[in-house]
Amino acid sequence: MNKLVTFYEIAEKVGCGIDTVRRNARKLELDITKSKTPSSSGALVNCLSREDADLLLATLEQRGKVLNVNDSSVQRFGYFYLIQLVPEALPNRFKIGYTDNLEQRLSEHRTSAPTSKLIKSWACKRSWDYAAMDSITREGCDLVLNEVYEGDIDGFIFRGDQFFQNMPSSENEISLSKHSPLYKEERT
Repeated sequence: MNKLVTFYEIAEKVGCGIDTVRRNARKLELDITKSKTPSSSGALVNCLSREDADLLLATLEQRGKVLNVNDSSVQRFGYFYLIQLVPEALPNRFKIGYTDNLEQRLSEHRTSAPTSKLIKSWACKRSWDYAAMDSITREGCDLVLNEVYEGDIDGFIFRGDQFFQNMPSSENEISLSKHSPLYKEERT
C-alpha cells in the first residue's frame, strides 16, 4: 500500500495552514482518508495517498503557497476582509476573516450569497488573524455564527483601520542577522 501523507505534513512542507490544505484537497476532489499514523499518536488524521499529495503540492506551489526557507523575506501577507453577505436584505451582516486569495474567497462566498460584496480589505499576516478579529469585533456588533457578525459598517471599518494602522506594512522587511543560519544559507 502507498504511504499516506498527513495534511499536517503537507502544510509544514508548503508553509500554509491545515485549512488551506483541506480546502484545496476538496477543491481538487482528492480522495481524503482518515488514518492513524506514527506521528498522530493514535489519533485519526486526514491523509492523502502519495500520488494525491504530490498533485496537491504541485498545485499549491503553482499558486505561490510554497515558502522558501532560505528566503530572508518570510513576510507572508494575505488579506483580512469585510464582506457584506446579503446587502439587499441584511445590510448589517458581514463575514469577517483572513484569506490568502481575496478574489477566490469572495467567489466562494458568492456560491451561497450571490450578491455579497467586498466592503474593505487590509494587508494582513496570517498570525494577526485572531487579534484583528478580536479588535474589529470588540464592540458595536453581535456574533451570528463563526465569523459572521451583525453591526454598523462604519464601526467595522473604523476599528479595522485603527488596528491595521498600528501593524507593520507589507513593504517592511526584517533585516536578517549575520548570526542567523538563514544568512549563511543565503550566501552559499
